[in-house]
Amino acid sequence: MHFSLSSVSLKTLLTSFIVLCFSFNDIQAQDSDNTIDSIIVNAPKAIPLTAIIQNIQKTNDDLKLIERKLEANKAVHKVDSLYPTYATYIDKQQEQTEKVLASNPNRQKIENLYTKWNGNRIYLTGIEDDVNNFVSRNTRLLETIELHHKTWDLTLENAKNEEAPKEILNRISDLIKDIEAIDKAIIEENNTALKLESKINFKVELINEIMEEILTLKNSETYDLFHLRHSPIWKISFSQTESSSNSSALEAASDSFKELVSFIKNNKSSFYLYFTLILFLSGIIYFLKRGFEKYEFVANDPNLHISKDVILKHPIASYIFLSLLIGNIFFTGTPKLFESILILGLIIVSSYVVRPQIKTQFKNIYYVITFFYIIDLLKTYLWFHSGVYRVYLLFEAILIGAAVYLLLKKLYATKDAKINPLSKFLIQLSPSIYILVFVAIMSNFLGYTNLTDITLKICTHIGVITVIFYSLLLILEGISTSVIHRHFSSKAEIDFNRKLALELKLMKILRVVVLIFWFLFFLNMIEVYRPLKDYLTDILSEPYKLGTISITIGSILSFIIILISSYLLTTLISFMIDDGDGEGVLKSLRLPKGIPAAVSLVIRYFIVAFGFVFALSSLGMDLSKFNLLAGAMGIGIGFGLQTLISNFVSGLILVFERPVLQGDTIEVDNLLGRVHKIGVRSSKIRTFDGAEVIVPNYNLMSNNLINWTLSDNIKRIDIFIGATYDADPNQVLEILAKTGASHPNTLKTPPPRGLFLEFGDNSLNFVLQCWVHYELSLTTKSEISVAVYNAFKEAGIEIPFPQRDIHIKSMPNNNTIENKTS
Repeated sequence: MHFSLSSVSLKTLLTSFIVLCFSFNDIQAQDSDNTIDSIIVNAPKAIPLTAIIQNIQKTNDDLKLIERKLEANKAVHKVDSLYPTYATYIDKQQEQTEKVLASNPNRQKIENLYTKWNGNRIYLTGIEDDVNNFVSRNTRLLETIELHHKTWDLTLENAKNEEAPKEILNRISDLIKDIEAIDKAIIEENNTALKLESKINFKVELINEIMEEILTLKNSETYDLFHLRHSPIWKISFSQTESSSNSSALEAASDSFKELVSFIKNNKSSFYLYFTLILFLSGIIYFLKRGFEKYEFVANDPNLHISKDVILKHPIASYIFLSLLIGNIFFTGTPKLFESILILGLIIVSSYVVRPQIKTQFKNIYYVITFFYIIDLLKTYLWFHSGVYRVYLLFEAILIGAAVYLLLKKLYATKDAKINPLSKFLIQLSPSIYILVFVAIMSNFLGYTNLTDITLKICTHIGVITVIFYSLLLILEGISTSVIHRHFSSKAEIDFNRKLALELKLMKILRVVVLIFWFLFFLNMIEVYRPLKDYLTDILSEPYKLGTISITIGSILSFIIILISSYLLTTLISFMIDDGDGEGVLKSLRLPKGIPAAVSLVIRYFIVAFGFVFALSSLGMDLSKFNLLAGAMGIGIGFGLQTLISNFVSGLILVFERPVLQGDTIEVDNLLGRVHKIGVRSSKIRTFDGAEVIVPNYNLMSNNLINWTLSDNIKRIDIFIGATYDADPNQVLEILAKTGASHPNTLKTPPPRGLFLEFGDNSLNFVLQCWVHYELSLTTKSEISVAVYNAFKEAGIEIPFPQRDIHIKSMPNNNTIENKTS
């Protein structure tokens, strides 16, 4: 699992980065004296005579199952038979390592040796864990066998006392013999496994000693950057014959190839699993590509279009790149040749991802990067005589300087503002390359070859890691953009502003993360990463006492990171599953409305609960000490937290019983609006005049609530209208039914209908009843009312208005006057 840019595996770097925050809990609080580890074993009892035959059959079935489990773990015997060969291989590697260390190798070969032995350690440690698991499983089987043995011994004694038939006694005796035979077989298997584990552990300790010796030599003064390791170049000698150098080179290349073949043979099962993973990856890439093809992508940001093109136009290159990268992470203890092949593959494939974004004059950079990476890589597999090696370093430095100048001389005069960020970075980097080349040449001339090695390593590898990480960034941005685009585009209504903001925000986060890992690889390349990690590990694992609790800075960081990770994971799950209620990844399952929200809520609560427990565990706290706190919380709930708990429980009931769902239109306490979100304590209701009201969940459960859209969103609208007594009621009913049916928003079933209500004081009163979707009810009612008015006017039907008679009995200067007015 090596990312061989500096002969430290990608998995090692990733793991080490996380270890800085998660693995500093070795110095924790003292375990509680009240903690008791015990194994509860069922007490054996004699089986009654009436149940003996039936239990004999059950016990035989258990014994057959145990035998199958023993047969399924013959791999331990295979390892035991192959171990002598591997032990011999380790011994030969030890002899070769001693010869290499005695031949005054360069820093790169020292680092390669360390990586090689680390791969051997990972391989043997994995086998040791498998053997240990085998022993642990056999121990559990022995406990079962012993329980059976004691049970049937008691049963046999009881059967003899009760004078059971001879046939029953014989069957019990035969069963006890079978149990003893399996017990003996398990003990033999365990003994074999324990011997093998001891042998493996001995070799692991030997490997640890060799690695410590290599690391000590690397950190010695001999390999200090400013140590005068060789004579000046004009004093070098070429006394060693060329044939001897060629022989050493061929031997080194042959050993590398043999290591590769041996690695493939020993990891066949891992390759099968790897091919399964990348097959699944191909389905994901196809799914993401279909998202861009199925839904139109609209965005003004050019970076979003670049990320779209990576998945849409280069899906195969993206797939191969990710497959090779997963191979670097997946495999453990890989030989140097294997990881070098993967790196070259990453460089070649990344050209298809990055080159479309690079100006034409700059496209040849891939050939230059690949060429110099191979040139520098040859120093790993070939052995040079000291004099030849000095000439080789000089030749490499001159070539690098010339190539950078020829590649960038046209771009120095270019003032194009649209140059790709990668191109700009490499152009700005070129002065540093010239300085490094000058330092490499001068240090090589003077004999400071350690400094020469590190400067040339930076020159040849900085472009490699930059291109690979830039390709990874583009692919990750393409994946994130595709996921967000498909998620929003599959909805009935798309919030483009939220979609764009989320795409740009996630793109920024990815850039920061990739930049951090690029920086870690750069530190590793200049051989600063490991001492810096050791230094930080010492600081973060330093214990501090707070009363009876011992904590470390690392445990505090672990606590914070676990909580943040839990929060981010719950946010992601909420977005993927129930964002928009039913519009998430569970949409294809066609679940009832509200079920995705319930599933999301349960998963998020579990994540938060376990995340909190793990976070406390990372601090080294004994969770049993929280019993008193739990009791105090119970009292608090009984007195001061009743409302909070009732709202919380009401929220759970709302989610699972689903009387109110997100997006429903409800009416409660004279409040009419749409449910925007159902939270833990309260729910948000957005009224139709734009206000957002926070309603406690308990109010939704305890008060009379009207849900206009629970089972469906169909609503009946009633339009009341009157006509004069001169109008024909049949004609009025016909006009009402025709007008209601002609409107596009009214449902055909049930159809609109007009009804005659009553003989009013001034009019014949009618009502038009129509069924429409709730969201369209106000608009539809207004439009149908206007249409009825126009139809009445066209038909000459008068809509009456109230009339009153006013009688004035007397006025000043007049007698009795009656005046009728309308």
